[in-house]
Amino acid sequence: MGTGRGRFYRKGQVPPVSELKSKIIEALDEAEFVLGWTATGSGAAAPARFHNAGEAEDAVFDSTCVHNLAVQLPRLKDKTVGIVAKSCDARSIVQLAAEREVDLERVKLIAVDCPGMIDVKSIRRSFGFGASIEDDGTSLRIASAEAEREEFIVAKCRGCEDRDGGAGDPGNHPLREKFYSMSAVERRAFWRDHYSRCIRCYACREACPMCFCRDVCIMQTRDPHWIGGGVNSAEAEMMQLIRVNHLAGRCSGCGECERACPVGIPLMLLIDEQNRVIQEMFGYRAGIDPEAKPPLLSFNIKGDIWEEE
Repeated sequence: MGTGRGRFYRKGQVPPVSELKSKIIEALDEAEFVLGWTATGSGAAAPARFHNAGEAEDAVFDSTCVHNLAVQLPRLKDKTVGIVAKSCDARSIVQLAAEREVDLERVKLIAVDCPGMIDVKSIRRSFGFGASIEDDGTSLRIASAEAEREEFIVAKCRGCEDRDGGAGDPGNHPLREKFYSMSAVERRAFWRDHYSRCIRCYACREACPMCFCRDVCIMQTRDPHWIGGGVNSAEAEMMQLIRVNHLAGRCSGCGECERACPVGIPLMLLIDEQNRVIQEMFGYRAGIDPEAKPPLLSFNIKGDIWEEE
């Protein structure tokens, strides 16, 4: 996967921008373009494509580069591309390769680690759109004022085992303890309340690297007609539960669905729990082995866990 084109930096270390630019230029010797990030005037980086050395001069990598760029790869199968990837993004690439959606020989990886991504939406709610964000990995300044960095770390990074200070628990969702304390009836009410806010914008699907079956997506097929077009909690619940089950054993835990949701539904809470169960039952975690198949795609009922009891 082009691992010679980059390396994972030490935990908590942000790679020098000059070195990143050199890696992008090097990757362009073979790649048609490189997926990465560029600075904007809004206080946060934005995804970008770099086609030559001149464009590579605009490349950045900082704690606002939260997007999982692997979402673009299934649509680029016929191209050789480079990609700047955090460790969670790299797991998505590996899982896409396991499902034959990515040819690793055609992906030139520029691998970087990060000190934890910043929740830009939370910053904008508190300080306004366009507030300047300065972060060196240890201290954070927002609108030229000191801020508590850990307060603005995105949820997925708090449990990241690849980050210094992370809990080492990929399913460490902020609402998990509260959710575990609920009864079954309370949990159903909890989800119905959240799903009632769903506006069916499909931002969760568009941001997810593993939601690549666009032409046959259950959210829009009419034969079979699994889901109607109503914007209500019942339709949203059906849509989300089908999506969660479709991601069983496939979700790499990047958290992009929850980040992209405009109404703040805690989508990763349920997916994290499913990931935990899959790992507990099958010893499988998505995005680790490009040759492995997700358990529910290779499940043998004659040898399942319940037969041993």
